Amino acid sequence: MRRFVLGGHGMVYDDGRQYQYLESLDSARTAGPGDGRGEELQLQIFTEVLMTLALGREVVVPQSFAFDSFGFHRVAATVLRARDSSAPGEHPFRLHLFGARSYEEAVAGMLARTVDPAGPFLSLLLPELNDPAAHGLDPDEVREQAADFDRLLSAEWLDPERADGLAVVRDEFRHLPRVAARPPARLYALGELVVAAVDPASLMGRAVADLPEPYREVHATLATAIRRLGVDRPQAFHHRSRLRLARPWPGDAAGRTPEEIVGGPETLGLVVEFVDTLYNLIVVDSIGVADTTLSTGQGLDDGRLAARATAQELALAQYRHRAGQTLPEPDRAGSGPLFEVRLGAAAGLADDRVRARLAALRTDAGDAIAALLQARAERGRTAESPFWKGVERLRTAEDPLAARKALDAHLARVAAVLGDRTGLAPIGGFAIELVLTAAGAVGPALATEVWRLPGLVGYPAMAAGAVGNVLYRKGKDSVARRLSTRRLACALGRVVDLRS
Repeated sequence: MRRFVLGGHGMVYDDGRQYQYLESLDSARTAGPGDGRGEELQLQIFTEVLMTLALGREVVVPQSFAFDSFGFHRVAATVLRARDSSAPGEHPFRLHLFGARSYEEAVAGMLARTVDPAGPFLSLLLPELNDPAAHGLDPDEVREQAADFDRLLSAEWLDPERADGLAVVRDEFRHLPRVAARPPARLYALGELVVAAVDPASLMGRAVADLPEPYREVHATLATAIRRLGVDRPQAFHHRSRLRLARPWPGDAAGRTPEEIVGGPETLGLVVEFVDTLYNLIVVDSIGVADTTLSTGQGLDDGRLAARATAQELALAQYRHRAGQTLPEPDRAGSGPLFEVRLGAAAGLADDRVRARLAALRTDAGDAIAALLQARAERGRTAESPFWKGVERLRTAEDPLAARKALDAHLARVAAVLGDRTGLAPIGGFAIELVLTAAGAVGPALATEVWRLPGLVGYPAMAAGAVGNVLYRKGKDSVARRLSTRRLACALGRVVDLRS
């Protein structure tokens, strides 16, 4: 008998754990201290982590994100400190190692590469390591500090927030067993995937003609830009951070920046989206045991977001083509935002008050994180734990009706765990929606996350509800309130079982 499994075959492990890979944790995408985009990006990471935990999954974090992602460090500090006070034995984040036997060995390798001109590790969290002189630091002293993790953490130039994030994550991953990865027989090099996507003779090149017009248009833009950057130098794309730097692109005789070569910031944004997605697909395939949540960079322009979502879909198509998989139909039409932030009366607020309201969305959900982790800590007593009993019934449902009942029951339990401030409401399609809310004199603030999960077959899901000071118990009430708010940030994307 066929089982209607939440998440697809790649999600179930020998020990019964399920993992989720979040592209939003990508160190190349997350803002550093003082970046004006920080609160919106942090909210996206927070909602994706909360959704993952509510569904009984664990967040799998590759070693480079664990070390170099400021966004991950901030959410990890929040979640792990809530864990320490409520469920000390729970480990919501799990480490994926590649080419290293431990987290500290992996970090040592990355630090050593910051001074390797042949294959540099361009740190987004610690740019001081790559160019000490530009930050007014002594290169020799910084090199000595980078050779020892403890000495690096005590460096005078390292601010407390970054030092704290590095220390919290190191303490969590230092002795925690790695994820038991199931890599494919072959992993593709990033540059190889990028240049092959624009080769007319490749599988991707031949398939483009049969795609809808928006896909052909975006592919043509990508192909022109990538050829200008140089298809004869695929290795230049291996270090994708170079695409974001206002520095000469490797091999360009005129010494132009990537933006100058491709013809402007909008085209470069498409290239970055495409290359970032390919990179993350390589990483998630090397893990082999996790679904992945793909997400575009945030924006407000619907047309630009749609083009970036199309670039994301083309990257997924390219990876599946190269891996010899059958390409499913594009899954973009009508999917709506993956993540969105709205704020009431935002036009009349100063920036500092807007940031304070967005920060309140995460602060108000802090108690919910602790309660959720406490429920998850009963993993070893599945027969007695309502939370894990619900996850197991959902995972093993043998027909759509049983799966629908199991999902409804589990989400109701999640709402109860998160507290009286949580409401449930149905939404259309095969989606689960999480809503963080905060109230105030100037109107509501909302951060929403919508996942269309692979494996939810033939029936609609329910909303996972609100975690905040304002109840949204009816779907129509939620919609009405959103109409009275203004969008501050939006990202498109979807959940993918890469090996399905």
